Amino acid sequence: MKKLFALALAATMAAGMTTVAFAASENVVIGKEIYKLGSDNRAEDLDTDQLEGGDQLVIPIYVWEDANDNDEIDGSEADSIYAYTSDYDRRVVARADWKVGDAEVTTGYVNYGDVKDKPDGYVNRQIMSVIITLPENDTTTIEDLAGTVSVGRSASSAKNSPETCEVEVSYYPDHTRQKPWDGSELISGHTGIVSFDSADGEVDIDFGDVATFTVDVTSQGKLNLAWNTDFNKEFGAMYDYANLTFFNLEGTPSFNKNGTLMVYAEPDTFFYEVTADGAKAVDAEYDEDYEAWVLTTRTLSSYVVSDVELTEKTVTDTEDGSSTTDDGSKPIPDTGR
Repeated sequence: MKKLFALALAATMAAGMTTVAFAASENVVIGKEIYKLGSDNRAEDLDTDQLEGGDQLVIPIYVWEDANDNDEIDGSEADSIYAYTSDYDRRVVARADWKVGDAEVTTGYVNYGDVKDKPDGYVNRQIMSVIITLPENDTTTIEDLAGTVSVGRSASSAKNSPETCEVEVSYYPDHTRQKPWDGSELISGHTGIVSFDSADGEVDIDFGDVATFTVDVTSQGKLNLAWNTDFNKEFGAMYDYANLTFFNLEGTPSFNKNGTLMVYAEPDTFFYEVTADGAKAVDAEYDEDYEAWVLTTRTLSSYVVSDVELTEKTVTDTEDGSSTTDDGSKPIPDTGR
């Protein structure tokens, strides 16, 4: 594949800030170096072993003056290539031809001041770039993306561009490299795919200030530890006389070994597993020292803490909309606690 030759770059790019239009012989072409987009719209050197779903890749774009009018970047002194800065006023169209996987491709300005090998012609200014957004990966497997990307001043010219950039990367499940046993917490609402490759022996996995699971993770594979405290409306309707607090494991992860789950709660409460049929009694005990319900298990599901015992289900009278428990008594009002 042909290389981009940078000729007479820095001096030309440093001269003036006036916006100019493309000359008739000028085209836009994609570079060959791929970077990762970090915070503050700044590019970072790419470490392909650290990519996760949702990360963004960036590739600088150049203005190419085809002085020979031969549609080839041949490196002759007649041809010139410049980094595409805001001096140019024409839009750029990016096109991707994915052979494996799929990803969104857009364009935008990126600052390359922090990368080791800056793009040719870089003079500490924003450069128009292709931006590739890796899809969210909520699986427990590594996904692949492979294909070519090109640019042009129109969809047609992008398709027929003499230059393409080969993209071939693998990306891990979202948040797979977080280490909730190493002082960090699993954040509620995030995907929560966790790899235990760097862990060994017994660890404490913290779910915010809601729960802690202590378990031996030796040789443990990846698990989806996504969790939330969303109110289960269907379950709540079965027991509308109770104040309920939920702790839900979205992926129902199952560990290789039994562990100890502590769900923090006030004393004088009741603890159940949540099922589609209602509250299921579990073999849990309340630990006053930790102020938590303690359960031995290897599979984490959804749990509920109630201020009253959930022995009767609510039955709704379809005629007047009033509710009673299934023993015919009126329910205790829900105070919202």
